Amino acid sequence: MSRPRHLKPRHVGVVIALGAGVLTAGSSGLAGAPAEAESGGDHHEGFMRVPLYRGAGVPPEATVIALPNNCERDMQATLRWSEDDNTVRVRVTGKGVLVPHPSVDRTPGVNFFPNPFWPEIEDIVNGRYQFWIISQAGLLDFYYDATTRDLLGSELDFAAPPPGSITIELPSVRAIGSPFFQPDEDGDVDLEFTLAYDKTVRADLPEYAQVVEGFPPPNLCLSNPYRIDLSTIRGYAKTLPASEAVSFADYLRNGFFLSITIEPPEYYTFPPLDHLFSTYSNGTQFGGVIPRGYAWDIDATFGNVAPPIRPWGGAGACEDYFTGVHTKGLNFCSPEGN
Repeated sequence: MSRPRHLKPRHVGVVIALGAGVLTAGSSGLAGAPAEAESGGDHHEGFMRVPLYRGAGVPPEATVIALPNNCERDMQATLRWSEDDNTVRVRVTGKGVLVPHPSVDRTPGVNFFPNPFWPEIEDIVNGRYQFWIISQAGLLDFYYDATTRDLLGSELDFAAPPPGSITIELPSVRAIGSPFFQPDEDGDVDLEFTLAYDKTVRADLPEYAQVVEGFPPPNLCLSNPYRIDLSTIRGYAKTLPASEAVSFADYLRNGFFLSITIEPPEYYTFPPLDHLFSTYSNGTQFGGVIPRGYAWDIDATFGNVAPPIRPWGGAGACEDYFTGVHTKGLNFCSPEGN
């Protein structure tokens, strides 16, 4: 694979607070917004403290896992950064929130749909956990076969647009991972690790940098260019080498999603990606953090309509929750639209 060009910037989010002082989250105006979220400083030096809940910020086709006794408990992520010291210090804590070496089964056609552009293991046995810092990145060129309208890949897969292809620009995100970790026998978590500020690479595998992720339609006929809520979209993921690492400031300027995933005991692909087994998460791009019982609304966000969050369908039930494949089953190339 040739060395990809840098993504086209489009800064559409901000950290909870950019400027002096501390902001208490809850400015979303929704009842139940957590008071313990706060931040201060700027992108040169500052801190952020964010609560994590089940189901707050999960993408399509993710399974939010219900682990014993954890469904109504909180975790907390604290990030402290200093450009001068070239450090990003992260601590993630929680009491009785996870189980050691988790195993998860999925069923093809029910809550597992193989995807060549984001290959995942079907089931996990004796898994491990990983914490992810995710932010919006830039627009990414995706290439489609001009005849079949099928997705061929992105600018990260090709040095130039393939012959006979159509180029579509779509938004993307970047994700950087922690070392792998396990809770203690009581389910308690106290994870601490440090990243470099200037060139932020994976803590588990420093020869690699961010995972670039997007949600392109697998075929242009399945996409309505004006209504993402009517379109079929699926995940796309590609891990970049350390030479493509960006500054932590690029994460800060675009706001965060924070997420803990369950990963297999060995890397399933190499370079490795993250898996869509979600536990605790949250986001900072909504005038505060996502309140308990709500979830990020991808249709509203990508469609630029308010509000960008909605009640989460798995709230109040301690069971696995599959977010579903993002599709209405519509074919916009047929005269009837189906």
